[in-house]
Amino acid sequence: MKILIIGGGPAGATAARLLAKEFDVTLIQDRVWDKPCGGGVKKWIFDEFSLDNSLILHLQDRVFMVYKNEKIEIPLKGDNLAIVRRLDFDAYLRNEAQKEGAKLIYGKFKGIENKKAVIEINKEKVIFEYDILIGADGVNSNLRKALNLPPIPKTITHYARTAEYKTKYCEFFFDKELGGEYYAWAFPHGDLTHIGSVDKNSFDNLCKYLNVKVKPKGYFIPTWQEDIIIQKENVFFVGDAAGQVMPLSFEGIYYAIKSAEILANCIKNNLNYQEEWNKRFLKDFNLMKKLESINKTFLRGLVVRAHKLEFVKNFSIHLWLGK
Repeated sequence: MKILIIGGGPAGATAARLLAKEFDVTLIQDRVWDKPCGGGVKKWIFDEFSLDNSLILHLQDRVFMVYKNEKIEIPLKGDNLAIVRRLDFDAYLRNEAQKEGAKLIYGKFKGIENKKAVIEINKEKVIFEYDILIGADGVNSNLRKALNLPPIPKTITHYARTAEYKTKYCEFFFDKELGGEYYAWAFPHGDLTHIGSVDKNSFDNLCKYLNVKVKPKGYFIPTWQEDIIIQKENVFFVGDAAGQVMPLSFEGIYYAIKSAEILANCIKNNLNYQEEWNKRFLKDFNLMKKLESINKTFLRGLVVRAHKLEFVKNFSIHLWLGK
C-alpha cells in the first residue's frame, strides 16, 4: 500500500516513521526551516518514542505564571518539560522516518488531479499515486484547500528571539495588555529567549514590560474546535492541519506526535481515526476549551491568583501531565 504524507514536521515525520515499517511511505517536505515555536514538549515523549535526549536544550522542573507583577511558581513534579530547537528536532524526526524506510522528498504540494497528488520538485510538476494521503502540512494546509474543506480555525501570534531578556524558566504573562485574549510567554532557548504574544499591540506592550526592542514575526496557530474534519475518505489530517493543538496551553508538539501515533495505528488496524482520537483526547480538549473561555473573561485574574493554593496547582499540573 502506498502512503503519501504531505508535511514533515513532528506529525508527518512521526506518521512516516511508524507506517514505513509496513508500507511504502513517501514523505514530502517543502523546505528546511526553523518553525516559530516555544519548543516546549512533555519530556517523556523522548522515552516513549526512543528519541535522542541530546536534542533537549533545557529541562524544566517548574514554570511561572505572572500577573500584575506577581510571579507564581508552578512545580512540574520533576524535569517534565523539555525545550527543543525545532530546526534540529524536526530534521531528526524526518531522519528517523528515513531509517525505517520512508522516502523523503523535498517539494511543494500543488494540488490533486485525477485522484493523484501533484508535487512541484525543482520547478517541475511530478505526479504521485497513493492509496492513502495524509495531510500534515500545517494550519494553512494546502491539502485541505485542494479538497474544499473548511480551513482550520486559527489565531495570529507574534514571536521573536532576543538576547536582551534572560529567563531560566518558562514564564507565562496573563495581564490582558500583555497577552490579549490568551497570554504572553518567554521561554529560554539556548543563548536566547523566545518571546511571544497574540496581537501586535500586546507584543509591543510585552517588549516594553521586558525592556526589549525587537521586531516580531507573525504566524498562525490553530484554535481547536470539536467539529474540525480530520478525515475525508482515504485522506487523513494530523497535527496542526487537523487543529490538534491543546486549547489554552497551545501545546502542539506532543499532541502532533501522539495524534500521528493514533492515526498510524488506525491505518494499520483499519480503525476509525476520529473515534480513536476522541477516545484519547476529546475529554481533555473540551475541558481545556472551557478553561480557555474562562481565561477570556474578567475571571482570569482570580484563576491565576488561585494558583497560589496548592490544590489548584496540583489540579493544573495533573491536567497538564495527563497522569
